Amino acid sequence: MVMKTHQHRPADQQGSALILALLVAAMVALISVRFAEAFLLQLNQVESQDNTRLLSVYLSGAEQLAAQLLVADAQSSQAGNLDHYQESWAQSVPALPTDHGWLQVRLTDAQSLFNLNNLSIKTAYSNDAGAPLAVRLSPAQKQFVRLLQSFEDYPVSEADAVLMTEALTDWIDNDDQTSGPGGAESLYYSTSYSSSSSSDSSSDSSSAQGAQVMTDFVQAANQPLFELSELYLIRHFTPAIVERLRPWVVVLPVPTAMNINTAPARLLATINQPDKLQPLAIADVQRLLEIRQQRVLGATADFFALPPMLELVPDAETSSGSTQAALYSVNSDWFHLHSQVAVNESTTRWVSLLGRSEQHTRVWERHRAF
Repeated sequence: MVMKTHQHRPADQQGSALILALLVAAMVALISVRFAEAFLLQLNQVESQDNTRLLSVYLSGAEQLAAQLLVADAQSSQAGNLDHYQESWAQSVPALPTDHGWLQVRLTDAQSLFNLNNLSIKTAYSNDAGAPLAVRLSPAQKQFVRLLQSFEDYPVSEADAVLMTEALTDWIDNDDQTSGPGGAESLYYSTSYSSSSSSDSSSDSSSAQGAQVMTDFVQAANQPLFELSELYLIRHFTPAIVERLRPWVVVLPVPTAMNINTAPARLLATINQPDKLQPLAIADVQRLLEIRQQRVLGATADFFALPPMLELVPDAETSSGSTQAALYSVNSDWFHLHSQVAVNESTTRWVSLLGRSEQHTRVWERHRAF
């Protein structure tokens, strides 16, 4: 018997080599893509870190320059104890070129706005539900009631404005006693969220657990506000009213006076007779602005002695009812630095809160503006 041996033909060997070569090429291409992706990711991370560092440097530099300007203004013999928008610190400046883009800054008076933490100042009758509102509400609380009613595109009744003011006051004050029918302390928030948790109990356990975490977390702060976004948590406050308040209110670490040299018309309209909770008409306030444009008010008494004020509000409340802060002033200690920074074609906006004394100016906080 003759045995036949099978030999691989050259064509078969060439085909196998070609497949192997294609597999190797594919693996090399895949590895190359992975290396390229990793390299680009690392490069982007490095660039992002570098941009963040540059951004911090420019913002810190702007804050230091603003601080020096404000201290110089406070020490200036010409400026006196006044702050107004005709001073050098308030003048607009063009964008400044930098090595990596540009920087534009402007200073505004934070005390030209209504400080929500002023609501912590209460009267001796604040918890007396039977007392008239004119007696039960403090001057600052009355101001806020009037402000809430000043939005033409979002009407708020006087009764609803009082309810919101009571709820916000309870959030800020340091006790657990409700300020009135609209007030809300920790018991209200825990009960409210507990009810929400119970209604969701039919869902899976993870949802119920998340609701319980919310229940434990949301309680009346019983301390001054830290940021405006806290309003979203407070009883009676809707997103619509919070967004309308945003341009006109501020959260400062301590109660402050409103600077009548810089306050806008809407906030001047919150000044009225002690027993009137409605804001003044903007048309009437416009007369006050026209006088203010002609001269700087050297004292709060000068403002209330103006003929339009004597006609509109002859018996205006001028005291906050507390030694912590006056109700009105002609000078300011708190300012906002608005910075717009472009770094390598990326532009962001920031707001820094500056607190000034005669000797130095401190940066209290910085947040990104959207």
